[in-house]
Amino acid sequence: MLRTKRIYDPPEKTDGTRVLVMRLWPRGIKKGAVDLWLKDLGAEIANLRAFKAGRIGWPEMRRRYLDGLKREPAAGALRKLRAMARRGRVTVLCSCEDETRCHRCLLRAVAGIVLALGLAAGLVTTPALAEHEPQYRYTVLGYVRDAAGKPRQGVGLEVVRQKTGFAYVGETDASGLYVIVTRLGDENRSERLLVRAGPASLMIAARFDPADHSTERGTQVDFTGSRAAERPDLFATTLKRFLAK
Repeated sequence: MLRTKRIYDPPEKTDGTRVLVMRLWPRGIKKGAVDLWLKDLGAEIANLRAFKAGRIGWPEMRRRYLDGLKREPAAGALRKLRAMARRGRVTVLCSCEDETRCHRCLLRAVAGIVLALGLAAGLVTTPALAEHEPQYRYTVLGYVRDAAGKPRQGVGLEVVRQKTGFAYVGETDASGLYVIVTRLGDENRSERLLVRAGPASLMIAARFDPADHSTERGTQVDFTGSRAAERPDLFATTLKRFLAK
């Protein structure tokens, strides 16, 4: 299980393994407050300073951070974090006040997809955790293609909860496929979600049966050129294909 919080929030027994993901050690924090320091998963200092100074916006900051995760040593640190989350509870820590504009929300999204859906498919063996059961997640997936129908790789997407403003992010693979896992429970049925791929976007509603706690919840939203279309009937087939990779 992977969760996030601010390093200055009080430690809790439910935190599990506390992992710091900052390039520099935060002021006023004792070494004993952190179990592991994965500094290579922190935002690069130059990018962080440019973002805070307003020289780059959040979309560019997000793109740079996600690109950095594909290269060593960050890629290796990400693999280590995922392996830890498969074995038990892990809390990722940094000092940013606004999690919706912080690299820890990107890290949770990237690291959490394989873990959450792997559990659903029985690909990951770990003790049962409530937050990895179907009634606690809603998956949005689909394909991004150009106007000619060719897949677009490396396109950044986000699913934004209109109720809270919190954004979950993802990126397309070589086939143009993206998979974004959001945290929605029974009480969030019909909540409005904005699915965005660059300038193209589509507002959808989370539709599911709150009494059904066994079927995976989600929908498919495809982008072709500047057009977006929801295809919920294709969701189960596409998810199965993704998990079989």
